[in-house]
Amino acid sequence: MNKGIRTNSKKRIGAVPGVEVGDIFFFRMELCLVGLHAPTMGGIDYMGVNNSSEEEPLALSIVSSGGYEDHMQDGNELIYSGQGGNANNDNRKDKEIKDQKLERGNLALEKSLHRGNDVRVIRGLKDVSNSLGKVYVYDGLYKINESWVDKGKSGSNVFKYRLVRLPGQPEAFTVWKSIEEWKETNATRVGLILPDLSSGAETFPVSLVNDVDGEKGPVHFTYIPSLKYPEPVKLAEPTAGCNCTGGCLPRNSNCLCIQKNGGYLPYTSNGLLVNQKSLLHECGSSCKCSPNCRNRVSQGEALNVSGIEKLGDDHADDYSFDATVHVSHWQFYQVILMRLQMSLFLYM
Repeated sequence: MNKGIRTNSKKRIGAVPGVEVGDIFFFRMELCLVGLHAPTMGGIDYMGVNNSSEEEPLALSIVSSGGYEDHMQDGNELIYSGQGGNANNDNRKDKEIKDQKLERGNLALEKSLHRGNDVRVIRGLKDVSNSLGKVYVYDGLYKINESWVDKGKSGSNVFKYRLVRLPGQPEAFTVWKSIEEWKETNATRVGLILPDLSSGAETFPVSLVNDVDGEKGPVHFTYIPSLKYPEPVKLAEPTAGCNCTGGCLPRNSNCLCIQKNGGYLPYTSNGLLVNQKSLLHECGSSCKCSPNCRNRVSQGEALNVSGIEKLGDDHADDYSFDATVHVSHWQFYQVILMRLQMSLFLYM
């Protein structure tokens, strides 16, 4: 927090500069760093506002991720449960029943109901690539239009707040919801032109979708399930592999690949990009580490990447990959996703 990596540290009501509706985050700490939601654990963020003779708390943002009995299936409305008591998903029979109190975040939500100020809503969703993780989607601004007290599953009193999404904002949570329904139930997707552009050449279907206008896409084309470069890729410098037979480990000063990355591994243990540098070095065919080394995130077991070269200036989004074998489109999309993750750090 004190290393100059936090922005928008001053609490504010409404939109946060630099954060767009639909932005995706993989850690609660990221919400704090960009000023979207300060508490790294609590679901309600609030601040004190002077009101004539006294100060009262007003809610700034909430995170709804299933810790309490929230009803979050509706894309434009959210029934949010207050904090405290034992209204969360603790179903132990021997626990003491404790009612929620109208204090702290609960009081702030109640005051915001009467004040009518905007409240930022972040939706926590299951991360399909990590069974233990979540994806946090910023769903925009809401207003609280109703509150009441209800009985929770444990029998305790729980504060409930109905939040309604302000109109005119880009879709965020509803997009995730529609994609999940389309994947799970094979429901008709809006704007679907071709269910599988690859005609079975890929393991997963590559759908052609246009929900913007009436254009139907190309009539005649040849789908190629591999990457083809018009010109040979020139590496920025000769590559020398590491000798990490057991895999590259953090703080191993003898690892050549870690040295090339400035002394740090660019990925977390579950494969998320956390390095702020625009040029990354992954382990390649000359390295002695195994295919599941944590410094081979973009590769998978069938791909050997010996270098990644950045094209353009510091904010360009183009990378070239020196691949010795086939690169699937799914792996290419993973690389693009990692580049988007990096953009969060580049523009903070």
